[in-house]
Amino acid sequence: MLEISNLYKAFSLEAGFFAPVGRYVYAVNGVSFSMKRGEIFGLVGESGCGKTTTARLVVRTYPIDEGSIVFTDRNGRVFDIGTLDHKRLKLLRSKVKYIFQDPAKSLNPRMTILQVLTAGYRYQESWPGKRRAREEAAEMLREVGLSPDDLDRRPADFSGGQRQRISIARALITRPELLICDEVVSALDVSIQGQILQLLLRLREEYGFGMLFIAHDLAVVSYICDRIGVMYRGMLMETAPARRLIETPTHPYTKHLYTSVPQIDLQRKTTGGRITRFGEIPDPTVRPPGAGTALMQVAEEHYVSPLFSSV
Repeated sequence: MLEISNLYKAFSLEAGFFAPVGRYVYAVNGVSFSMKRGEIFGLVGESGCGKTTTARLVVRTYPIDEGSIVFTDRNGRVFDIGTLDHKRLKLLRSKVKYIFQDPAKSLNPRMTILQVLTAGYRYQESWPGKRRAREEAAEMLREVGLSPDDLDRRPADFSGGQRQRISIARALITRPELLICDEVVSALDVSIQGQILQLLLRLREEYGFGMLFIAHDLAVVSYICDRIGVMYRGMLMETAPARRLIETPTHPYTKHLYTSVPQIDLQRKTTGGRITRFGEIPDPTVRPPGAGTALMQVAEEHYVSPLFSSV
């Protein structure tokens, strides 16, 4: 369904009195992976490792510097995302939907929930008209555990978890084939996180969409994802099925992530710190050496980068 090949993205920095011209932040450095139809693929890594930038390149929020992203829909139509014109890009965005981390900021406070759900839908080819769209919006609210009576309310009337359910309903109303979930539970309480994850899994089974799931919480990613990719400095360090990655993490950075998770000492009733360091703090204005190096296969569907393996 999705094929990402040797993807690069850099952002230019403003020049100043002490800052020379021609400096860049290298956010994505030679990322390559693919997704099967209906699969949940997780991207995990520390803040600033390039997860969100990679996801936003998929919907072309940013132009692609190098590499390619190819999306193939259920009808076999191929979208080379980097070269799409405006019409084809609009069609792509009806098939690939994005759910943001902060639902409060992603929902327009001036709109009713009906307007939120149908604002983008009304410009799609599948727009069924006002009356039918209201019925579909009401049905979608039921699907995410809210009431159709909420259609005429506004986002400020809801809690954080309910707003995220509204964001999910907005994404699903056009029946997308790929859902990009960008830290969708990181701002929620733990109990609400579980409800949202269960909701996403149920809706995935019902509608058959795939998910590109971005998070920094290893427990969340390993719970919901079929396969996981570990990112560091804008590059993939390791990809494997979720269970295999949990049981046999291979790359030193993957092991570092697992040992960085605080552990509870049940005897002392405290949270023990197993936090370790992984090399030096990277300079984002310097492209990492070896960017774009292919991953090596170490087992079935398990690939590891040779970079930083000695750190």
